[in-house]
Amino acid sequence: MERGSRHLEGGEMLGLAKIASLWAFAAAVAYTDLRYRRVPNRLIAAGLACGLACAACAGLNALIRGLEGMSLGLCLLYPAFAFHAVGGGDVKCLAVIGLFAGPHLLWVSFWRGSLAAGAAALALIVARLIRSRRGREATGRPEAGHTLPYAAIMAVAAGLTLTSQCAFL
Repeated sequence: MERGSRHLEGGEMLGLAKIASLWAFAAAVAYTDLRYRRVPNRLIAAGLACGLACAACAGLNALIRGLEGMSLGLCLLYPAFAFHAVGGGDVKCLAVIGLFAGPHLLWVSFWRGSLAAGAAALALIVARLIRSRRGREATGRPEAGHTLPYAAIMAVAAGLTLTSQCAFL
């Protein structure tokens, strides 16, 4: 091995696999949420399978942390779902993110994603105001461009958060 070169240890490889899996999940969620304004259950199931596999390979403590993060993700968005503020896909997506991130990093990515979603919501409101002033009044049913792709925003925020917390990059 060359001087100064470094190979990745088993835990680092697992961390890389976890981040790569989360980014693959985030990309798929972003695509489906932006294009169709929904997150299919098959995608959630694939994310759960990858997250559980990554957590289980890292040991019992990592699996417990992942399950705690998943539970926290469900608890964070379920009240908003109950009041029809977010969709079921958003809740399930945050649960999968919690499985990958664990409870601590879930909080960080949740707040980052919520701030980004708030900024996007303000931009959407301004766009609606401009559109209505031009005489194009919106209909009663929200169009695809008039709803917020919350799951997409949260998934990308989680990917950025986990990547930034990775010590070996």
